[in-house]
Amino acid sequence: MLRSDRRPRHPNVRRLGQRLAFAALYGPLATVYDRFTGWLFLGEWARWQATALALVPVSARVVELGAGTGALAATARAAGRTWIAVEPSPAMIGVAARRGRAVSLVRASAGSLPIAAGTVDAVVATFPTSYLLDAATASEVRRVLRHGGMVVVVLSGTLSPDGRRRRIHRGALRQFYGPPAASTPIPCALPGFTGEVRLVPTYHGSATVYIGTLAPTSVATGPSLA
Repeated sequence: MLRSDRRPRHPNVRRLGQRLAFAALYGPLATVYDRFTGWLFLGEWARWQATALALVPVSARVVELGAGTGALAATARAAGRTWIAVEPSPAMIGVAARRGRAVSLVRASAGSLPIAAGTVDAVVATFPTSYLLDAATASEVRRVLRHGGMVVVVLSGTLSPDGRRRRIHRGALRQFYGPPAASTPIPCALPGFTGEVRLVPTYHGSATVYIGTLAPTSVATGPSLA
């Protein structure tokens, strides 16, 4: 996410802190995840996620990888979209399930999707971690997509420097995330796709989004999952 250009003084300590924080938020603190991210990113987190909605056709059948608490999925479903939320964390699934029928939930990993081949129009991921780099994930995304299917990945978000409160939060986030070298790299291109990276303005910041289209030669023809 937000990173400074300075080299971290204690990269191992920072990485440990990141792992502990993410483990807590995807585990025992899952119930406060939405409130925490809303406070930390001053309401922009949800807006950054929502940039994916404008890039996917309303009529598309969508699979969201790493759907977390199901917040984006609930927004999409409320707008009448066909949206399947995939999430491996039991704690996050529990939070998402409390939204009731607002979210269609599947507990699974991105590298093993229980979705039939060639039945999805788009795959969406917001702020993905290293799982997006796995060959199994890329293979599964290509397998489930229809001919000409698309993938939309919200890679990161940036708060604008306007206002004292946003400047304070930007500084705190730089300390936590550190420079690019201290974070897991997320690719700006996915194998089997042709696409581009766009900077999408939001109310108090901007989101960096990758939009890719499945290449015709990448469509899977093998057996599919039920």
